[in-house]
Amino acid sequence: MSEKYDLIVIGAGNGGLMTACRASRMGLKTLVLERHNLPGGAATSFVRGRFEFDASLHEIPDFGEGEIRGELGKLFDELGIKVDMLPLKDSFRYIVQKNGERTIDVTFPHGKDNVMELINKICPDDIESMNKFFMAYEDMAAGLDYWGSTRGNPDPDVLKNEHANFMRIMTMSAGEFFRALGMSDKLIDIMTAYWPYQGTDINTVDASRYLLMVYGYFINGAYIPKMRSHQLSVAIVNRAAKLGCKFLFETEVTKVLTKNGAVCGVEVENGRVFECTAVASSAFPEVVYGKLLDNKSLVPAYEYKKINARNYGFRAFSVYLGLDAPPEEIGIKDYTLFISTTKDSKAIYDASVTREMTEFALDVCCLNICNPDCTPEGTTMMILTISYTADAWADVSEEEYVKVKRAIADNMITQLEEIMDFKIREHIEEIEIASPVTFARYMATPQGSVYGYASEKWDGMSSRTLANGVERTIPGLFFVGGHGASLSGYFPTYTGGNRTGLQVLGYVMSGGGN
Repeated sequence: MSEKYDLIVIGAGNGGLMTACRASRMGLKTLVLERHNLPGGAATSFVRGRFEFDASLHEIPDFGEGEIRGELGKLFDELGIKVDMLPLKDSFRYIVQKNGERTIDVTFPHGKDNVMELINKICPDDIESMNKFFMAYEDMAAGLDYWGSTRGNPDPDVLKNEHANFMRIMTMSAGEFFRALGMSDKLIDIMTAYWPYQGTDINTVDASRYLLMVYGYFINGAYIPKMRSHQLSVAIVNRAAKLGCKFLFETEVTKVLTKNGAVCGVEVENGRVFECTAVASSAFPEVVYGKLLDNKSLVPAYEYKKINARNYGFRAFSVYLGLDAPPEEIGIKDYTLFISTTKDSKAIYDASVTREMTEFALDVCCLNICNPDCTPEGTTMMILTISYTADAWADVSEEEYVKVKRAIADNMITQLEEIMDFKIREHIEEIEIASPVTFARYMATPQGSVYGYASEKWDGMSSRTLANGVERTIPGLFFVGGHGASLSGYFPTYTGGNRTGLQVLGYVMSGGGN
């Protein structure tokens, strides 16, 4: 006899873990099935020599303490998830330099007062537009709260009369939004620094998501877990388990089962069947529809249309460096360093379809600046990341693979040394290189996408949030993770996973597919 659950979660990534924790907190009998032997997906770490590297996390906004405790911190409190978090001093340092000419070099702090003080120094004519930016967040938050309170069925007159700014923001790209606020080109260039975290250029990514992200960093600060992102994953697993959730690792789902047009269970690789009322999948929709679903005729036509219309988000390429010298000897002073060859994010985005690095955005993270004890005394850990906007690795043969990825890593290190005058090569003790192929193999994502689907105005957080719950797919089937309504990143997948848990509760309590 098969086991019966209210909810089965496919994959123990960030979104799946949070969905499982919320569902268990609400009393649903929940099972998580994960093909790897560890939870977390991208939220994990690995050891090379004396160094424990974080696979993907740089920082998370909205934790904070006391009055600046943000949405994510409050969510963790509510669910009883305990993690030791360390605050970052600054938001980021942003440098634009090409051919030895540096056109931008600015460090953005945390805290509204500090941000406004900086704006007054570098862009004094933008004080009013920056105040409008902060007010726009309040409009955005109020609109989202209202939309959520109506369960996706808002009153058009209320939206028109009470949330007009919310509706305007929902139709804009981030670039259009900044210009509507009256920001100068100089400030827009600086505010663009976070665009790699969204996986698309500033004039394409929807304003709502970018606004929420930047506001979270500026106001509530950014944080990292003391023991890498795997500490987050383990903490959620432990809490969910205490709430009654069951976990099975090294167990790959091979089939999603349906009955009478609704989800009814899953089958795993050894043929074992688990019955359920609902499934929350961390796997991409096209993987579920094309590979796992037992009855593909149940998929609505518009689901295929959406998949065909979407592009995958960024495919990451990361170089993990363990150095045998402290940060000050290397020349490192910043935790988060964004280096671009141009302030034109679209030019970088378009150039990222190939491996040539004619234009690039290099994200550099040094964990020691925030957590000096993260490596042995007298050593440094760095992560260098660039991203691709297309399947730039499709033409790399198996024989050439190692040579190609080493050449790109070598170029990234060269660029960093030349632009920042860092002493890196002579101090390399450990190096690990992860290409999109690595992420595809480990995370089982198409083309190694770590950003789900690319965020665009027609398909960004705004449109996905408004359509979520309205465009129903197969009854009982839900999706979580970077390809979900809240888009990619730690904060969105955690909060999005939580909302999915609440949606599952409503579905199960209403009788499910019966």
